Amino acid sequence: MLDDVTFRLLKGEHVGLIGANGEGKSTFLNIITGELMPDAGKVEWSNRVTVGYLDQHTRLTPGKTIRDILREAFARLFELEREMQEAYEKMAAADEEEMNKLLEAVGDIQDILDHSGFYTIDANVEAVANGLGLGSIGLDREVQDLSGGQRTKVLLAKLLLEQPSILLLDEPTNFLDEEHIAWLVKYLQDYENAFILITHDIDFLNKVINVIYHVEQGRLTRYVGDYNKFMELYEINKARHQQAYEKQQKEIDRLEDFVARNKARISTTGRAKSRQKQLEKMELIDKPREKVKPTFKFQEARAAGKIIFKADGLQIGYDRALTRPLDIMLERGQKIAIRGCNGLG
Repeated sequence: MLDDVTFRLLKGEHVGLIGANGEGKSTFLNIITGELMPDAGKVEWSNRVTVGYLDQHTRLTPGKTIRDILREAFARLFELEREMQEAYEKMAAADEEEMNKLLEAVGDIQDILDHSGFYTIDANVEAVANGLGLGSIGLDREVQDLSGGQRTKVLLAKLLLEQPSILLLDEPTNFLDEEHIAWLVKYLQDYENAFILITHDIDFLNKVINVIYHVEQGRLTRYVGDYNKFMELYEINKARHQQAYEKQQKEIDRLEDFVARNKARISTTGRAKSRQKQLEKMELIDKPREKVKPTFKFQEARAAGKIIFKADGLQIGYDRALTRPLDIMLERGQKIAIRGCNGLG
């Protein structure tokens, strides 16, 4: 799926990972996160790099509220605060030498808390939650009462609050309305660390990335610029590749023809051998491969009856129902619109 891929990710790069379905984009992300091991080669990380991945299949702990989950993004800081409180308690019985050590430790922890925004955690939680549309749901709502889309919003909000060295985002706008997508655009534009983004929303992609990784036919190619710049460069490179291939094929045909006509003649056999060596040393250009367009053929089914489908007492939910029992029937020829905000089910 991916063959002899070499890449680098620099601090602050905002990468769009693009390619046709089935080309290996998700495999690429899973190798980065360590979920999959490459068959050959290796992935090397700089020291103290943290990776955050939006995994939409993560299960949220029942009984916890949205606020509880979002505050978990700062678990390390809360642990440091606990260590600082323990140090203060030890000071009551400490001698002078131990007191100095405790004061130094408390000072170091306090510096970390100050520089990490510990004392504005609640404000940051509410800002990100409101930006993604969770504020209107209510941060004290328990997560088992949320729809699938709302749960994904919670996971995305927590990931953004963690601010890892590298964000891995797979279709983050799936459950967001326009106003929340606009907020996420601004957030990612200002994001100081690196991220790799997979999305089918080209407008969103163009607004937030500055590098493109293109996966095609087992290769990964790096382009500097947004998606529009990539398309421009991709077409140029594709045309150059085609021209170079055709030129080389003509040269191969010419040399092979010369060898075939002259290898048997004593007067020209030396030149024929020389041309043959040229052919053997030639670094062949791969033939450009055209994308195969899928074709579909469906058997015609017999006409359906008057009722297309019917549901009695239909409910949607996870640990408990999120909707009241619904009776619904669709008759042939009817056209029904289902309305509601993204993420409501």
